Amino acid sequence: MTRPEIDALIERHRQAFASRNATTLASGHTEQGTFESPAAGIVRGRESIEEVYRYWLAAFPDMEFTWREPLVDGDRVALFWHFKGTAAGEFFGHVQPGARVEFLGAGEYDLSPAGIVRTRHIFDFTGSLVAAGVLKVKPVE
Repeated sequence: MTRPEIDALIERHRQAFASRNATTLASGHTEQGTFESPAAGIVRGRESIEEVYRYWLAAFPDMEFTWREPLVDGDRVALFWHFKGTAAGEFFGHVQPGARVEFLGAGEYDLSPAGIVRTRHIFDFTGSLVAAGVLKVKPVE
């Protein structure tokens, strides 16, 4: 892929996140693509990837990402982002409406002209569970 093609694909991906639409988000992935994250494990196939997006959008309907400039190496891209969202639906077995969740993360992407072949997201999953009220932290005495 050329750099302009990569930049266009990444911009479509950012816009898909801004749309807050799971189908739109998943459409950027290849049919047999993989998605890996601490929250979802390894997910295979566009339909399953769409379910991951649908889950997060149900939990945080106002979720938004702030993106830094991508690092590009051939067809591989690293994206660094800041997630913000207000809990409104079930999140890992609990509902804590109004809990504000924010965390930093990164995504490693393998791209092709057909779309995102593989993505791996890295973020403080435990911290997100604490912020959402799913886990309680015991104070140190």
